[in-house]
Amino acid sequence: MVLELMLRASISVCLRRLTLAWTLLLFVALLLASAACSGAGPTATPTPTPKPVDPREELQRTVDSLVSLQSVSFDLEHLVGSTNLLPGVLMTRAYGKAVVPGQFDITVEGELLFPRSYLEIGIISLGEQAYMTNLVNGQWEEVSRSALPINLSDFGATLADIVAGVQSPRLLGQEDVDGVDVYHIGGDITSEALKGLVPTAGTGFPVALEMWTERDTGMLRRALITGQVVATDVADAQRELTLEGANQPVTIERPEL
Repeated sequence: MVLELMLRASISVCLRRLTLAWTLLLFVALLLASAACSGAGPTATPTPTPKPVDPREELQRTVDSLVSLQSVSFDLEHLVGSTNLLPGVLMTRAYGKAVVPGQFDITVEGELLFPRSYLEIGIISLGEQAYMTNLVNGQWEEVSRSALPINLSDFGATLADIVAGVQSPRLLGQEDVDGVDVYHIGGDITSEALKGLVPTAGTGFPVALEMWTERDTGMLRRALITGQVVATDVADAQRELTLEGANQPVTIERPEL
């Protein structure tokens, strides 16, 4: 009887020890599994939220770039309508190059109203000297600077003033222009603010202005001017200005008279 009791006690102790051992093994296994799961990979780094683009800040960068502009090639074209450049002369396009300050070489394409015909005018400025082709025979003549129908003596500052006058700027998108990343920005301006670019601009006409500016430098690459600028404009007049080769070497040569 005593031996039986001792045997039962021994079996009970063994069972308790075995249960404890299995419990410990299970606990260790759970710890190892937890450690393995936590070490399965690095903790993901949250992607930073991009800073919103402020169109006012971007336009200020454009103003700064234009103020420091030294040279550029340009093309101002009418997509809708034309400009009364001189009495009896309609301008549809003006293109060329400018060296700041005081030098520019412009070709004006347009239409002579009487007799109705295609017209091309050359304009060159070399500081104090100015030259223009004769409307009748096309020959170069020296003229006074005040007689020039277009004056781009300080082209960069002229464009900078226009950009600085933009009201309610808004970001319209981020795009690609000739392989260059640009911001597309829209805004409003009054016609008189464009007088440096369109000499015969009127006063008080509301104009919509869209600009494409380089993301890296802020330089203006393209501008779309929509609305009446000159009193004789059609209501939906549209002019497009494109700039290329900013601050690249440019030479303006004197024409042969």
